[in-house]
Amino acid sequence: MKARILAVAPGGGHLREARIALELVSGSDVVYVTTRLPHLLETASPNMIFIVDPHRSLHKYILNIVQSFAIYRKTTPEIILSTGGGQSIALFLIGKILGCKTIFVESGSRIQFPSKTGRLLYHFSDHFFIQSPNLFAFYPKAKFLRVM
Repeated sequence: MKARILAVAPGGGHLREARIALELVSGSDVVYVTTRLPHLLETASPNMIFIVDPHRSLHKYILNIVQSFAIYRKTTPEIILSTGGGQSIALFLIGKILGCKTIFVESGSRIQFPSKTGRLLYHFSDHFFIQSPNLFAFYPKAKFLRVM
């Protein structure tokens, strides 16, 4: 499965924001990497890959890194887009190290303060977008973009 764009996001509002941000891109060009949640299992499509959410577990972080390498090799994306979530960190960094363009969109729910994932991936993003002008204090080189 080849992907021009690999969108990595948790299975809730972050995934919705990624889908909205990419709605103008042909569906076959985008592969979504997300967490395994009941509502997504019912509506899973061929362009969706599930990854473990490491959420503060060393064992799960190691599994997430292994899965991330496998997903990257399988999809060989040109661009990785993330809207946050801990499960996206390894895949985002692997893509950056291997020469992939990286885009991070800070969640629209972040009005006053940045996310932990955003604070980390800001330094590794080719393009970094915020949805609240208040976040320029934390991300001075970010670009303002309203997704929602």
